[in-house]
Amino acid sequence: EGEESEDESQALEREVTAVIHEVGVPAHIKGYQYVREAIVIAVQDMDVINAVTKVLYPEVARRYSTTPSRHAIEVAWDRGDLETLQRYFGYTVSNTKGKPTNSEFIAMIADRIRLQRKIYRV
Repeated sequence: EGEESEDESQALEREVTAVIHEVGVPAHIKGYQYVREAIVIAVQDMDVINAVTKVLYPEVARRYSTTPSRHAIEVAWDRGDLETLQRYFGYTVSNTKGKPTNSEFIAMIADRIRLQRKIYRV
């Protein structure tokens, strides 16, 4: 399994960007790039979802020389389009259940993109 081509990598980044815009993550907030990067990494390797705090967050933080923030997810949840959020998160969108965790948010979007791209693990 070779490295993704630059075109493939850019296409993935465009897809992730489109989805997080659709869900309602504003591009100007601090955590926007972190969320996008985390989803891109998860699409490329879903195993990181099982090690969010040990693998995914440190990798995102390393790439941006910072610490990942939950802020982008909270803003997306507060400002996001309810219909779109329900399409992505289903039962997770309810007053009783509250916001998804970071890993739920990242995993659900990454999984949806993987299915759209028909990337299946063997």
